[in-house]
Amino acid sequence: MAEMNGAFDPETIAILRAAFDDACASLPSEQHTQSKRSTLAQRILKLASEGERDPERLRAFALMEVASPTVGSKAEASPARR
Repeated sequence: MAEMNGAFDPETIAILRAAFDDACASLPSEQHTQSKRSTLAQRILKLASEGERDPERLRAFALMEVASPTVGSKAEASPARR
């Protein structure tokens, strides 16, 4: 399992896909948006590029990213939310 020149081998891709599919399936139905799926994918790829290969960790860390709002997000910046 390796990343070669920015590309993952087939075994790693299978792990990443499984982590992504499991993370997406874990989202409540109202959060099944393209934006959330994109965030999950980006987080999983970032972690994998740093060497993480455990599918449960990839899934958990990606879901934490989606669950916690980021500083400066539109929701936080909205005056109606204050």
